[in-house]
Amino acid sequence: MGTTRAVARGEAGYLARLAELDRPPERIFLEGPWDHGGPMVAIVGARDATGDGIDLAHDMAAAVSAMGVAVISGLAMGIDAAAHRGALMAGGRTGAVLGTPLSCVYPVAHRDLQRDVARSLGLLTELDGFASATRSSFASRNRLLAALADAVVVVQGRAGSGTLLTVAAARALGRPVGVVPWDPREPMADVPLSLLHAGHASVIRHAGDIVALLAAAGARPPAGAESPAPAAPPGGSADATSPSSTAAARLGAEEAVMLAALRRRAEPLEVAANRAGLSIAAAGAALVSLELSGCAERLPGGAVRRARGR
Repeated sequence: MGTTRAVARGEAGYLARLAELDRPPERIFLEGPWDHGGPMVAIVGARDATGDGIDLAHDMAAAVSAMGVAVISGLAMGIDAAAHRGALMAGGRTGAVLGTPLSCVYPVAHRDLQRDVARSLGLLTELDGFASATRSSFASRNRLLAALADAVVVVQGRAGSGTLLTVAAARALGRPVGVVPWDPREPMADVPLSLLHAGHASVIRHAGDIVALLAAAGARPPAGAESPAPAAPPGGSADATSPSSTAAARLGAEEAVMLAALRRRAEPLEVAANRAGLSIAAAGAALVSLELSGCAERLPGGAVRRARGR
């Protein structure tokens, strides 16, 4: 990866927002420019997020990034990774706060993602190259993430999730918190709905709500930035005026059901077929029609997904 640097508290290059913490780190280790002058939102949530949660985090991150908002997260599996990837896909800026030294890649599957984030806004940690990552170091990074952000958005989280540490730090610093209100029967809804019930968070339905949350904190995207299109709501169904729903109106019943079941993230045909309640044969036939109409894509290896822009 690129050149790393250590910056002590009080030195040039020390990120000023970290000084707002009760116990600011005495020294931080950075890779990448960390030069974003506009608003930053932390998008966080469960490592074992659902497919809908991953899709929503990705799409919201992409939408706000296109408006000049930097997306920061913790580079973990699930929601964190989806948020980073959404921002990168949109050509936006994204940064990660790590619970490991910069020389460590964790999880190992995120080697390429960590490299790409380092080349974007950058990576930050309080651990030097000789320190060992521990459970407490991952917990501690959550307070740094909250301090750097203008607002924190929780997409999903089970009861007792470490995401609550980020929320607690954000609230202590006066950062606004937003959450996605999932179906209460969904285990991943526990943290968002608990925070809403306690009056500790605002409802986030799409990227426009994130922009409003940032504006309430006094952090606005650059003037003239493109307005975000609403992301699909929880459950994956699109707005009635979206291209995908317009296309569905012209399709047969099985094709429309299959289209609604497809995600922007590639997955095996049998997974989408099960979600649609169709047999593999019926799903395959419907997919052919969707491919011909430009609504779906079949990838090498047999994975399927909704076509881009649908």
